[in-house]
Amino acid sequence: MAGLSRVAMVLLVLTIVTSIGCGKPPMQSVQGTVKLDGEPVGNCKVGFFPDTEMFDSNRHGFGFGVTDEKGHYTIQHPQGDEGIWAGDYKVTFVAWVDASGKSLGIDTKPSEVEGGVINRFPLIYEAPSTTTERVKVTKEADKNVFDFDIKTK
Repeated sequence: MAGLSRVAMVLLVLTIVTSIGCGKPPMQSVQGTVKLDGEPVGNCKVGFFPDTEMFDSNRHGFGFGVTDEKGHYTIQHPQGDEGIWAGDYKVTFVAWVDASGKSLGIDTKPSEVEGGVINRFPLIYEAPSTTTERVKVTKEADKNVFDFDIKTK
């Protein structure tokens, strides 16, 4: 009976040890502020996309945040976890306004806004394929604070 207990114990320990290295990498907290020409931008959707040729959501982390009235954001993974995986990222910015300049919510569908919408940020920052903003998310949390001040001119 004691031999069976030892075998069971060894199997349990082996299972625990081998499972520790499996699964997804730990999420890293990412936050910062967004300004446009020196002014904080509220209601801006900030996107972090892997800086890679071929994107695979099972291998690469990505996430989004929305700025508050002071321009502060915190990135969340689409599954709801706070943070993203360590790695190199392209950063996008979208802050919709209507034709009169009124700020629109992030859930606004541009095609449904009479008169159309305008992104307050230059077009280059709207897509991962064109943005020039890049950051490196590390496993050192104090280094994952990214402040942006985008210029329109």
